[in-house]
Amino acid sequence: MAQKKIEAIQAVEDKVTSAEENTPEGLFVDTFWNQYELRRERALELQEKREDAYLNAVREVIKFNKQYRESLGKMYVQTKKTNKDLFSELVHQFNSRKDNMKEEVKIVEEQASDREELKKQLKEVTGQLEQLALTPIKSIFEIVDQFEDNFEENAESSIAFARDSRNAWLQVRKQYVTIAKRTHHNLVERGTNSLKELIKV
Repeated sequence: MAQKKIEAIQAVEDKVTSAEENTPEGLFVDTFWNQYELRRERALELQEKREDAYLNAVREVIKFNKQYRESLGKMYVQTKKTNKDLFSELVHQFNSRKDNMKEEVKIVEEQASDREELKKQLKEVTGQLEQLALTPIKSIFEIVDQFEDNFEENAESSIAFARDSRNAWLQVRKQYVTIAKRTHHNLVERGTNSLKELIKV
């Protein structure tokens, strides 16, 4: 029963509103509120574009940082390989000089086995030192990767939450605009009627 009364009241108000809209004052009110709604929609669209641009910028920066870290790792591997090749060449030249000296062949043979053992130990120690030195760097790279991934996820969820909350309030905002528009029409009508009564007197 109450629902029928509300529908009847709204139908009467809609008829009054449509009659008011034909007057210049009614057209002004409609234009004013239509412009407001268009501006609001445009602002919402721009805000969503800014959010998308921000998210894309975050993704691009993260992608660039990952590529940069990969290039640093590749540069390290390349430098390590170059240094190893250079060291091998120097050792080879040093050994060839020793081989040219025939008098010291016996001494070189005795020292060769010691050198091989020393080389093995040196390689083991160098490998362990390298792993020890690289552990903090690898850990930092992993932490930065995790931080960037978390930052991207947080940015995405923040934007999604903001959009959801805006969409949740959108219907309420539209109802307020409709009520404000109707109230504005009533105010203009009352002002016009009051002015007509004042002029009659």
